Amino acid sequence: MNKIFRFPSGLRLAYKHSPAVRSVGIAVMTGVGSGNETADNNGISHFIEHMYFKGTKNKSSFEIVEYVDGIGAQINAFTSKQTTCFYTLSIDSQAENCAKVLGEILFESTFDKDEMEREKGVVLEEISMCEDDNSDVVLDLLAEGYFGKNPLGMTILGERKNVKSFTREDLLDYIGNNYCAESTVVSIVGNIPFDKAKGLVERYFEGRFASNCDRKWQDSPHKTVRGVKSKFKDIEQSNIALGFPAFEYDSKYTMAEMLVNTIVGGGMSSRLFQEVREKRGLAYNVYTYNSSYVNNGLLTLYIGTNVESVKKSVDCTLDLIEELRKNGLTKRELERGIEQLKGSYVLGQESTGVMMRVNAKNVLFSDKIFDIDEKIKEIENITLSQTKDVIDYSYDLTKASIAYVGKKPDCDIEKLI
Repeated sequence: MNKIFRFPSGLRLAYKHSPAVRSVGIAVMTGVGSGNETADNNGISHFIEHMYFKGTKNKSSFEIVEYVDGIGAQINAFTSKQTTCFYTLSIDSQAENCAKVLGEILFESTFDKDEMEREKGVVLEEISMCEDDNSDVVLDLLAEGYFGKNPLGMTILGERKNVKSFTREDLLDYIGNNYCAESTVVSIVGNIPFDKAKGLVERYFEGRFASNCDRKWQDSPHKTVRGVKSKFKDIEQSNIALGFPAFEYDSKYTMAEMLVNTIVGGGMSSRLFQEVREKRGLAYNVYTYNSSYVNNGLLTLYIGTNVESVKKSVDCTLDLIEELRKNGLTKRELERGIEQLKGSYVLGQESTGVMMRVNAKNVLFSDKIFDIDEKIKEIENITLSQTKDVIDYSYDLTKASIAYVGKKPDCDIEKLI
């Protein structure tokens, strides 16, 4: 049983009954992330996520995690470009205790000033850690180059100077303006009856978020810019990322887009993996993935190679793209891609945690509950004509951006594409 229930405040419950499991996942996902920020407060969504775990009126930060561990559950959170999500996973008999603790951290956190100063140090260390991961750095550079001034081009962690400057009042104002009932979904998945799930939302979440706060998606559709970004560092591996247009969330082309991604760079049998890695030995990591947003999308192609092979790797990739644009996918690739997608979705149904997040995002972004039967039917109806439309739209080199992190190569980065 899948169901959406809308409460008087505008808060929505995304419910999925899974009687075959003994677990329950509860996610509270609100539609705010770095894509809703400005240059002056970039990083505040992520910092707020951290601060929600730093103590409430009744529990210290240690007591929160000790309580959750003590009931055999898991609690965590994440911030993305367009969402912030807090979630728990537990055995079914502990669902109410998990809902209670989520409600406590969301509505009774104190945002203590001393805790804030300590947590700023933690987040600054997290930024440093990510800056040492050059595959992360190149993907951040790609987003910056591709999206330009659009907020989606900013990093989720934000700038150091912003993190250092945040005040308690900044956080509370931001929460009041963005953590809105109308743009928040509570997703409950697992071995729990609907009436009980609805009751948990009524007791611990309904009526406690701000309402009518005029929350709007800030990442308006943008015109693709041909960005080129590079950072030269004395490291062993060169990191290359290409960015292409992709469709917005829940587009009519979403499934065809995912299928094309699967065939081009989504796994070990993909064209890129076989040609760049297996046949030519030019890279260890080579892959593609799609990022879909409310009004935008980005197709990312990543290659990790040595500095001497930068041009050869990109040239090989461009040859594959040219072939793809000229001839499209084969019938056999279409059939294989359909089966791979079906398998991925069906296996995802086995995970309470996965479905908890999938349902939350689906309802938040499109006001639709995930239905596996409808999804399988949609996948089975993908045509070669649809995949050709995706290829023509996405793999357009005149709209491509490139980012590079590594030793300075002999070639001109800007002229690689």
